[in-house]
Amino acid sequence: MTTPSTQQRETGGTGGRRTVPLSQLIYLLADHDKLGEHRQTFLLAPMSGDAVVRGCALVASGLVAVGGLCAAAGSWVGCGAVGGLALVPAAIAVLRRRRNRKNRKARLDLFDHGMTVYRGAEDIVAFRWDTVEVRQQVIPFHNAATVTTDYSFTLTGPGPSTATFDENVFEGAREWGPAIQTAVTATQLPRVVTAIDSEETVLFGDIAVNLNELAHSGKSYPWEHIQRIEAQHGLVCIKVDGQWISLEPVESIPNFYIFNEVAERLRLAALEEANAAAAENRAPVPGGTIARPAVTLLGGAVTPTIRPEPSRGVPEQQGETVGALGAASDSAERRS
Repeated sequence: MTTPSTQQRETGGTGGRRTVPLSQLIYLLADHDKLGEHRQTFLLAPMSGDAVVRGCALVASGLVAVGGLCAAAGSWVGCGAVGGLALVPAAIAVLRRRRNRKNRKARLDLFDHGMTVYRGAEDIVAFRWDTVEVRQQVIPFHNAATVTTDYSFTLTGPGPSTATFDENVFEGAREWGPAIQTAVTATQLPRVVTAIDSEETVLFGDIAVNLNELAHSGKSYPWEHIQRIEAQHGLVCIKVDGQWISLEPVESIPNFYIFNEVAERLRLAALEEANAAAAENRAPVPGGTIARPAVTLLGGAVTPTIRPEPSRGVPEQQGETVGALGAASDSAERRS
């Protein structure tokens, strides 16, 4: 998978989409949080796209048809029982449609430095790219037969700010999904790189990363012992000295693409150093701290990281830039 690292934007006000004027409330909130120039608007998805409404409608229709057969067979008791059951999914569909109509003015707006999620005068939040944490339920992967995408996001910001939405809430998920991940990664990755270069430890949920190791659940794994990093059955797994170890579900890792990028950079840097040591017929210092310019040398590079199982195809690319480390990373992979 490649990590989105360069924010792509159009020069027009809404990037080619039809212009939807900002309400006074959105404008004031965006101005207060200094979100910059407005870029794109995504409105509420059509109700026909709501899987819950469609599913409930289909179940209710099926039960009504069964009730009709019972009536035709003279079983009025069965007809009444099945008809009563049909009321349950029908009621759920009606309530869901009513909620959708109530939220028909809901919208998602992207700006230069952040975004707003509006569902009503009392339900509007703003997030800045430099402070928001994004959790994506499923990272898209290419499959030999079909492409599976699931843009289900949970955003949290400093304080109580939070918002959860998916492709059934706002239209244009294939636009706003990559755009949000790209903007967050491009904004926050340099800060994380600087922190790690300064020998700090950076937390991604319950996973800790620093120059020398990855730590999880009280155990530490030096980068030179981590052979691979993959996603298996929705879990991030690492191969350490030939043994696979499960870490966390992808959806529980905040800013997954940043973690993904940094972890692979550090792993490949350790591999590069080990190969260089072997070429010079000298072993790395056993059990010692390896001082390596692992992250500084990689500024802006994008490397393949989380890989699915062979039968599941390769991950979807959401953005690609090539920096000075690209060739070194590929060379290290070939030598491994």
